[in-house]
Amino acid sequence: MKRLFISIILVLLCASASVELMASEPETTRKERNMILKANEAFNEKDYEKAIELYNMALEINPASERAKYNLAVAMVKRADEIGGAGGNQQSISPAPPNAADSLSVGLKQSANKIFNELYAGSTDLPTREMSVYNSGNILFSENELSQCIEQYKRALRLNPANDNARHNLRVAQLRMQQQQQNQDNQDNQQQEDEKDQKEQEQEQQQQPQPQQPQPQQPQQSNSENILNAAQQNESKTRQRLEKQQVPVAPRYHNKPW
Repeated sequence: MKRLFISIILVLLCASASVELMASEPETTRKERNMILKANEAFNEKDYEKAIELYNMALEINPASERAKYNLAVAMVKRADEIGGAGGNQQSISPAPPNAADSLSVGLKQSANKIFNELYAGSTDLPTREMSVYNSGNILFSENELSQCIEQYKRALRLNPANDNARHNLRVAQLRMQQQQQNQDNQDNQQQEDEKDQKEQEQEQQQQPQPQQPQPQQPQQSNSENILNAAQQNESKTRQRLEKQQVPVAPRYHNKPW
């Protein structure tokens, strides 16, 4: 009977301590946490506009909340992709003129990137810094800022060498930049060859007398066309090589709130 009485007292003491702990929690902390939970629910329902509103309300309660800031930035990226479409107009042969949706999408991503960079620079929590700089790299990749996104992925790997997604995205960005550089080199070489070919033709015309009765000739393929075909073949070979390496055309994202 005495042991039972002691056990009851211990249970009551534990319950009392739990109540006192809850009572001692600041009101602002409870409001902030509840607001973030509501925002996460909206995010999971893909109502990103509502999630952004609720995360901002959580930041009004606690402007220093790193969780609310991080989740807000992730929701902004998702909303931007929803408005402008993931990848924007990058797949178009001829770029479409910017419109209001494109401007809003770009603005949201820029705001999100600013938040990620602030968290990377100012947070004392290692996972927060790692995922913030990683997602900053993803935003820069979507804007084709390859040299900057490569640096962000390297920073994420310095914080966590086991981040396979950052290593994967780093490789994708490096290969894409290499391909773009090769295409640019091909265009530069083609332009130089065209200029050289034109100069040689002008010199030949100046040296040869004009024929009195020119005979019709069959059209021949010009040197510039040969160069253009060679450049297209090189580009096709580069694309085939990347396909053989099974390199995806897009990075891996981390688009879940905390």
